[in-house]
Amino acid sequence: MRKILTALATTSLLLGVIQPVQADPCRAYVVNAPNAPNGYREVNNCPIINGTFVNSDWNVEIGRYEPLTYYYRGTSRSDGSSIEIVDGNVKGTTNRPQYFFYNGDFAYVVTFQNSDPNTIRLEIYQGQRRILNQLLYR
Repeated sequence: MRKILTALATTSLLLGVIQPVQADPCRAYVVNAPNAPNGYREVNNCPIINGTFVNSDWNVEIGRYEPLTYYYRGTSRSDGSSIEIVDGNVKGTTNRPQYFFYNGDFAYVVTFQNSDPNTIRLEIYQGQRRILNQLLYR
């Protein structure tokens, strides 16, 4: 068995097999900062995405409102109905951050990959049931 494992490890090295890099979980919190406008500042190891993203159904704007508070503005392109949520909870990993916004029984989840900040995935959950899953672009 040891010979097989050694042969596999050697073969992997020779073939240049690359193991996936594990990303750190997102961690966001505030610290006192007397010179900051609010008296505190955000410490967040995950990137914050800002901007407007659209597809044929939705127009979504997302960004930072103040330290550790984010905003989500979503507008239906078919009927013009909209929602704005100022809240936000950072989850996910440093390579794939997720920003969660809650409105009653609904959760709006905006996910993006650090390698592609021009695309977001918008998921909307009602309770535990996902009712929307779409990509939006800058």
